[in-house]
Amino acid sequence: MAGEEITIPVALMHTGVSMGTVFIVLILISFVIYLLRFVPRLFEKKDKPVKEKKKDNADVSAVQKVSPAKGVAPAKKTADTELVAVIAAAIAATMTEETGVPVSPEGLVIRSIKKRSL
Repeated sequence: MAGEEITIPVALMHTGVSMGTVFIVLILISFVIYLLRFVPRLFEKKDKPVKEKKKDNADVSAVQKVSPAKGVAPAKKTADTELVAVIAAAIAATMTEETGVPVSPEGLVIRSIKKRSL
């Protein structure tokens, strides 16, 4: 093999077989990735909630009156306070790096936040 001459048809055959193998493996990998979307369903609990019989229409109407409107998301106040804490900590760290003097986030008052482009 080391000293043999290879003709063009034999080289093209080797190339075709090699490229065919690569594409078949790529198609198999994409199929396996497609099947991964069904994996979480295998681990879900099989228990279905038991449906209760409606006892009275008055109870159902009371629940419908109290339930929030569709499409309205409840406000998350904890996320806002966490965001303010993270921004204050980032500003304090930046000021400490720039000035060399340790700055505490508790002493900062943030009046406005402006987005700047880099």
